Amino acid sequence: MMKTSGISLWGFTIASLLLISCNSKKFTRESIPELRIEFGYMNQKTGGTKTYILAENGQLFQKSTITDRYTEYKKVREKDAEFIYSTVDQMKQSNNTIYTIGEETHFVRIRKGVNLQEWKWDVNAANLPEDIKKLDALLVKIFEKKID
Repeated sequence: MMKTSGISLWGFTIASLLLISCNSKKFTRESIPELRIEFGYMNQKTGGTKTYILAENGQLFQKSTITDRYTEYKKVREKDAEFIYSTVDQMKQSNNTIYTIGEETHFVRIRKGVNLQEWKWDVNAANLPEDIKKLDALLVKIFEKKID
């Protein structure tokens, strides 16, 4: 796992929350922010992976690994975006190192350019921490709603 260097996630989270509450900049497919949260899921049987990108203003994108193009989806609710950013911040601050892979694996990561910190978990694991269970439930709702 790579650690991001020079990123104050706490400061980023506070700034993000302020931006979300102030009708922040609208990103386009061509201007996806370099500092962002990515999340998604992997299927070990098929090798398929879906990755979503959550901008600080709640905009949701998906990058195709085949075409290298972005698709924009409906914005994530402000409350949900805040929860995701806050939970990732808590995981980063507590040096949480959850990294387990199963048949169906969910992940979340903070990225700045090529630097990232990532957490993965087997969705069927019985001993997931409570914060991961709550985050996972929200991500599943977003997976279902985003809506191809």
